[in-house]
Amino acid sequence: MKKVPWFLLGLALVMLAAAPLAAEEGKAKAKPAADALKGEYAIMTAELKLTDQQQADLKAKVQAKAEALVAWEKANGEKLKAAQEAAKKAKEGGDKDAAKKAADELKTVEADRTKITADADAAIAAILSAEQKTAWECFKAYRAAMGRYRRVNPTDEQSAKIRVACAAACKEAAAVTGDEKVARKAKSEIEAKLRQTIENTILTAEQREALAKKPEPKPAAEKKPAPAK
Repeated sequence: MKKVPWFLLGLALVMLAAAPLAAEEGKAKAKPAADALKGEYAIMTAELKLTDQQQADLKAKVQAKAEALVAWEKANGEKLKAAQEAAKKAKEGGDKDAAKKAADELKTVEADRTKITADADAAIAAILSAEQKTAWECFKAYRAAMGRYRRVNPTDEQSAKIRVACAAACKEAAAVTGDEKVARKAKSEIEAKLRQTIENTILTAEQREALAKKPEPKPAAEKKPAPAK
């Protein structure tokens, strides 16, 4: 039987020892992907080009929000379910006074959850600079507009123009001052003007005609027959 050279044996031992370390290193590299921001926050990160520090802060705030809501649900889930059922029953019963009372009780139960969400969203917004906050509002305005006009299939060029128009309207709205009623009216007028700009100067006549038509209702899903017993 031939002897295994000592240096080959030593090399094999080193490779065996390094294997667990390599596996752990691979897990460590994969971990950030698992912790990556998702959904709306992923869009926010990309659109606003958040810095590494902002991304880390955002992850922490999002996690804190999720944990707070889970804790609230655990403590109030049964109470919320009972309040929802009471409100539904009162509404179906046709008793307006009872329905109002039940709705007020449901609102009281949900008040803490609403505050948790509002406080968490405020903490998330605080991560952004003033310019980023405006840019985010402008993006949301553009996204809403694209949702409105999606069915007339805007071209890439039209989409770019719509985005510019939305950004201009958003910045104009951000500059509105005055009491709440006056500000609401001014913003409503800015939104109406934005629609006119898009529909009269960006969309084609054919697109405007298609937009004027009511969308065809989606066909009702066929009910599957109940399985034979």
